[in-house]
Amino acid sequence: MNNLVWQPWLAELEKSYRVIRVELPGHGNSQYTKQWNLEELLSSMALRLPSCSAVLGWSLGGMVGLAYASHYPNRVSRLVMLASSAKFVRSEDWPCAQPEETVDFFSKGLIKNPTATFKRFIRLQTHGAEPSREINEFLKSVVKKNGEGSIEGMLAGLSILRQDDLRDLLCRLKCPMMMVLGEKDSLVPLEAGAESAQINPDIYLSVIDGAAHVPFLSHPREVLQGLGQFIKEGCVA
Repeated sequence: MNNLVWQPWLAELEKSYRVIRVELPGHGNSQYTKQWNLEELLSSMALRLPSCSAVLGWSLGGMVGLAYASHYPNRVSRLVMLASSAKFVRSEDWPCAQPEETVDFFSKGLIKNPTATFKRFIRLQTHGAEPSREINEFLKSVVKKNGEGSIEGMLAGLSILRQDDLRDLLCRLKCPMMMVLGEKDSLVPLEAGAESAQINPDIYLSVIDGAAHVPFLSHPREVLQGLGQFIKEGCVA
């Protein structure tokens, strides 16, 4: 997914904040020049972002935000992981996640039939919640306007989802952190919030009732309200 996904939200965010959108290499209009990993991405972000900022990341972007806040603790004042957790793939000690076969399915699909795979990906964004034709059509337009990105770049992102386990970073996190999870999210289960709070009891957990994987599109007011309070005060009601 590319940066246009934030467009419906952007006007409201910019009323209160200076917003800098980071697009992962090979996604949307961001060029893919070579194979990248999380370490290289963090270094690139440090060169482009302000010396101190609040960081919000959605899905894979939330994992990137967590890694950035851990690697550069003095540069991040607040961290918000939106429909995201520290580990995407299921394991014996982390059952609240996706089976590795899910990532394999999308990786193979991007190579064999990227168009069909993107359609499947878009459907998953609202899966589990009330069907939303409006959101699905918007997500299709996001891909159409800014492109699907490069296959290589997206495979690199999927590789992070498959391989990276950032739970240890939750323990060492120095800034206030909030997790915003959709009650009906089928990609990042609600249980991931409770498990994350077991690792770091200082995490603020916000659950958006009825939302799936794109709560900022389906329930923008609720997410904005919690986000504003967290950034201002470092806590949520």
